[in-house]
Amino acid sequence: MAQKFKRRNYFIDRVVQGRFIAGFTAASLAGGVVAVCCFRYFARQKLEATLYAMRLPEITMGNLLMEEMVITTILTALLVVLLFIGTARLVFARIEGPLSKMAACLAGIAAGDLRSEVKLRENDEFQEFAEEVNAMVQSMNSRLSTLEFQAKKISDLSSRSGEEENIAERISHHLSMMKKEMQVFQL
Repeated sequence: MAQKFKRRNYFIDRVVQGRFIAGFTAASLAGGVVAVCCFRYFARQKLEATLYAMRLPEITMGNLLMEEMVITTILTALLVVLLFIGTARLVFARIEGPLSKMAACLAGIAAGDLRSEVKLRENDEFQEFAEEVNAMVQSMNSRLSTLEFQAKKISDLSSRSGEEENIAERISHHLSMMKKEMQVFQL
C-alpha cells in the first residue's frame, strides 16, 4: 500500500507573500503620489506662464496641459518600474540565499557527504524545509550506521566460523536485519 504524504506548502508562505504584496503596493502608491505631484507642478508652471503671457496660445483647453501630462506619465512610469525592480530584488534576495544553501547541501548529500546540514539564519525563509532536509540526513545516517554495525557483526562472526555453534543462524539474522534496513531506501 502506498504511503500517503501530507502536502506541505514550503513555497507558499503567507509571510513571504504578504511582504511581496506590501512591497509592490507601496511602490505603486509611491508612483501614484509622484504622478500627482509632478503633474500639479508642471501644470502650475504652464498655467502661470499662460496666464501672464501677453498673448494666449491658440490651442484647445484639452491640449493645453497634454505635454505636461505625457512628461508626468513617462517620469512616473520610470519611477514605478525602478521601484518594482528594487522591490523584486529585495524579495528574491531573501529567497535566493536560503535556496542556494539548500541546493549546496543537497549536492553534498548526492555526492555522498552525509555530514551535510542546512544551516539557515533565524529569520531566513524555508526554515521548515531545511529542518526536514536535516531530519532526512540524520535518518539516513542512523540507518547507514545500523547497516555498518550489522556488516561488522557479520564480519566478526565469519572470522569465528569454526569456533562457535549456530554461526550461520546468527549471520542469517544480521543479514535479515540489514535487508530490513535497506528496504527503506527502495533501490
